Amino acid sequence: MDMEDYEEVEPKPLPRWVTIPLGIVFVPFTFFCVIGSLSLLFAPNVPPTVLTVSLGSLFSAGSLWVFYLSLRLLFVSPKNGTSFITPVGLRAVALVFALIPIGSMIFGTFWEKPLVHSIMTVAYIGIALRLWQMAKHRAQNS
Repeated sequence: MDMEDYEEVEPKPLPRWVTIPLGIVFVPFTFFCVIGSLSLLFAPNVPPTVLTVSLGSLFSAGSLWVFYLSLRLLFVSPKNGTSFITPVGLRAVALVFALIPIGSMIFGTFWEKPLVHSIMTVAYIGIALRLWQMAKHRAQNS
């Protein structure tokens, strides 16, 4: 059997009585994450190097995206037919998961615990492949 023989099943949307309390909990938390990640870019005691600016920018972009998703929990009804994350968003997250092991090898943290990082690499690649598959399916159905 090929992978094409399996039909993708989208999960049922959560009811509004679940998404609104989750949004109320997540919005303040993710807002503070945005503030914290932006403070990494403007920290006065850290010299601005390429690494610190790029990591601060990456964390800021990620926390802004998660903040946007938590706002969607409050303001977007899941029953209106739109996916919670678009195919482009799924591909972006999959790319981040695929780049984590590469970054680990570049910065040398992979070799500190090679067995643990090898297992994590397999997990990251599996997550990335699954997200790319979901993005492909959502793009075909929209």
